[in-house]
This record gives sequence, structure tokens and C-alpha cells, in this order.
Amino acid sequence: MRTALMRITARVAVTALLAGVTALGTGTLTASAATGTVVTDSGTGVAIRSGNATSFGSVGTQPNGTVEIDCQIYGEPVTGKYGRSLVWDHIPGKGYITDSYVNTGSSGLIAPLCTSNPRADNAIAWYAARSGSTAYQGYCEKPAENSYGKTAIWASAMADWNDAVNRGVAHKGDLNPPKGALVFWNLAAPYGHVGVATGDGNFWATSVSGAIGKRALPYFNNYLGWAYPNF
Repeated sequence: MRTALMRITARVAVTALLAGVTALGTGTLTASAATGTVVTDSGTGVAIRSGNATSFGSVGTQPNGTVEIDCQIYGEPVTGKYGRSLVWDHIPGKGYITDSYVNTGSSGLIAPLCTSNPRADNAIAWYAARSGSTAYQGYCEKPAENSYGKTAIWASAMADWNDAVNRGVAHKGDLNPPKGALVFWNLAAPYGHVGVATGDGNFWATSVSGAIGKRALPYFNNYLGWAYPNF
């Protein structure tokens, strides 16, 4: 359990973060970094990776103790000291560590959203390399998972969407999904349909003119919304 003192410390850090935010003329925000505390049972610290998933190579180790976080991003869910988390913390000049071993006083984001998303870039590249392929027709959930290096997580796109709804993280009807988000439609009942957003109003999916393709949202009828991958 996170102690009251830790939560107070985290709130102070967040207050400092907000105090450092400056609005620019373009509407862009700049902010000072936040802090957290790395805590592992082994005491050896947590692996720093080159991207926001365990599939990315280790580039070092962040020891237990206070750590600076300049931005955060959603990535592969990892279960650690503080439960299961999709959040990854970027350590300035080093790389990414899973937030599941970092005490920030929050299960959500306490720092600005990172502008880069290496895991999403890989997923989008996976689809692009298979543009025009008919190998996955009728199996939209499978390529969505395969693009992230996963398989057999959900029985269908609708089961994946319902998980997001049940967890309270589904962005219903939102046509502006971030890069790497899963986008869903209520098609081919009861299975549904899913693709991967590119972050610029487009998405990759199967069944685009009968094959894997890229189109602008919403394209298909009965668009449901988007959610970050829970795998």
C-alpha cells in the first residue's frame, strides 16, 4: 500500500509540475519534470528500455530511489510492485521504465504525454508492411494483437472493446484517437471490428476494400470509439 506520506510527496511534485507549466502563443505547453520513487522487492532497480514495452532492449537499470520523469506514455501493461499498469515513464537521457514499479501517488499520468510512442510506431509499421494482404480477412482482432507482438488475448474485437468499457477507459465516439490506439466498430455482430490509429485521423485495419489498408476515420459504419491496447 502506498503511504499517506508518499501520496503527499507526490501531490507536492504535481503541484510543482503545474506551477512550472507555461502557455505559449501557439497553445503549446512546456512543463518541468515530475518525480517518482522506484521501489522493487529485489532492491536492484528496474530495467530501462529503449521503448514502452518489454520487447524493447534494456539500455540500463534505474536504481531504487527518486527518479525524474519528463513525460509518460501508455504502452505494454506490466504487473509490478504497484499493480498492473499501462503507463511507462520516460527518464531524461535514458529511456523508458514501467510505472508499475514507480510510486508517483497516482495510477494515471502525472507528467506530460510523451510526443514519441515507439511501440505504436512498430504496430503501424507492421500493418504498413502488410498493406493489401488478405491473409487476415475475418480475423481483425488477431492482426491488431499481432501488430503489438501479442496473440490470443481477446476472442473478438467486441470483447476487446467491452473490456475497455468495463474498465472505464473507452473513449466513446471520439474521432481523434492518438497514435497506436485501437479503434472499434460495431460490425459483423457479435464480433465487431478493430484497427490501429495512426494519430493523424487515419487507421490501419483489415477489410479495407477486402484487405489490410489505411483509411480516414470513421470509414465503416457504427463507429464505437477508441482505447489504448490492454495487451
